[in-house]
Amino acid sequence: MSVARVRFTVFIAILSLSSCLALSQNTRPKVGIKTFANPSNYSRSTIGNGLTDILSTELSNTGKFNIIDRQHVDELTKEIDFGASGYGKKSSFAQKGNLLGAEYLLMGEVTNFSYTEQRGAPRNKVNLLGPNTIVIDYIKNADVRVDFHLIDVSTGEHVVDEAGIGHASAKSETSEFYLWQQIISGSGSFESSSSLIGKATTDAVKDVVRKLSSLSDTVRQRASEAALNAGMDSLGEAKGEVAAEEGGGLWILGGIGSANGLRVGDHLRLVHENVVKDKSGNIVYRKPMEIGSMEVTDVSQPDHAEARFLPAAGAAPVSPKASDIVTVDIEYAKKLRGAPSTTTASQPAAGASNSAPDSNSAQLQQSLKRADGYMRDHFWPQALDEFQKAAASNPNDLHVLEGQAVSHYALGDFLEADAIAEKLLAAGGTLRFPIAHFHSMGLCTGEMTIQHGKLAYTGGKGDDFDIPSQSLSAIEVRKIAKGMMANEKLPDWPMLHLRFRDSGGHEEDYQMMPYMYSTADLLSGKNLASAFPMGDSDVSQMQKFEESIVALVGKYVK
Repeated sequence: MSVARVRFTVFIAILSLSSCLALSQNTRPKVGIKTFANPSNYSRSTIGNGLTDILSTELSNTGKFNIIDRQHVDELTKEIDFGASGYGKKSSFAQKGNLLGAEYLLMGEVTNFSYTEQRGAPRNKVNLLGPNTIVIDYIKNADVRVDFHLIDVSTGEHVVDEAGIGHASAKSETSEFYLWQQIISGSGSFESSSSLIGKATTDAVKDVVRKLSSLSDTVRQRASEAALNAGMDSLGEAKGEVAAEEGGGLWILGGIGSANGLRVGDHLRLVHENVVKDKSGNIVYRKPMEIGSMEVTDVSQPDHAEARFLPAAGAAPVSPKASDIVTVDIEYAKKLRGAPSTTTASQPAAGASNSAPDSNSAQLQQSLKRADGYMRDHFWPQALDEFQKAAASNPNDLHVLEGQAVSHYALGDFLEADAIAEKLLAAGGTLRFPIAHFHSMGLCTGEMTIQHGKLAYTGGKGDDFDIPSQSLSAIEVRKIAKGMMANEKLPDWPMLHLRFRDSGGHEEDYQMMPYMYSTADLLSGKNLASAFPMGDSDVSQMQKFEESIVALVGKYVK
């Protein structure tokens, strides 16, 4: 092979690689990050700036977003009125347009940046190689919370409203109070610090990144849908006319083509204008008449297209004529591109079969897929929003009802949740939620299932049960039995207490706790307080949920 050919081959390979990388970059959502606001009580510190630096780096390292240079974002966003609440206003976003090409703006505030330490009593430390020393132990706790909002730049709509939370605790012989004072005064930095507050900050940032990363597919899909909608707008405004007959049933169209976003397979409405003239030959009346449609067969030119004539069914055969007008059938174009139709779908009657095909089934399945993803990540507001969208397609779908009920329960909307859960169970559906079973050896996690006439638990350690209504003796909400795990310091939390007879007729006694209100991603450890980190409000929500479960079981299982 000649040197010139080798160089040409290498050039083509590099060009192809560059094109692939450019395509990959272009498919990622473009995000501009506005420096996060400092905690209100530490306005002079550099906390917000330092945290944003870490976040920018970590988010970029995921490879799921294109992060726009933050140097000018803060300056540009000064012109946007975010309002007293810190939320973007649609009018401001629409007027300002893109921020350096950003599709999304990430903004927020460090709402908690706290450090506490408790000084213990001096104690004698034995030193085998020298004299004993007097030391003091410090019990230290650091907490960081970042409330963040991912905003669609073009509309001002909040795509994500979430919080990243970090916590770190330690017991050591070293105080970090002086370092803490330096950080909050602005004279010290935590970005590269191995301090406790540095670890808590890192955990909070990782929580933000995890939540944004898991939503990147949804954000990308929103960008795709926005581009598709823009394409639909362009198609809706497109108008062409019949220019010439090509032969073989094919016609050339002028004034419309690939520049309008036209695709092979698109259908066009064909309109002929009937002209009425008087005796003198003057046009006195024009009457547009749709005489059929055309199917696009070639769009290789920006302003011309080739199409096949499709006569109107049942109508007298009329051939296209030069200057006949063509416009795009938008509903057909949406189907061709997989976009949801704007035609109002008829809603199924109450009690209709959930297995019947739905005219909006593709849109329904897309909403359910997104909703299930949000539920896995415990993004309950977003999950509920998607389930509500799915309900617009089929309000009686059992999957939709279950998702709405669980999301409402997780958000503390108990009246709405109870009503939907009852509708779900009355229709023969299933209500499922995560739950833990406690015994002397520790805890087992699994899923509780409520159905008409049956209560079941599915775990991973062979302690599953399936309780028909006649075998359930009692279910009630109790405080944790103090003797259950004797070696632990137990929190005063409510539990679901179950008594039932197994298949052999033996009486079983189970203590269980739903953990959908826990802030932990994974349950670990034997200690309940560490396995289920929850505040007082979370515990209160959990007790209300347990009381709802008891009522549902009493009505539909027993």
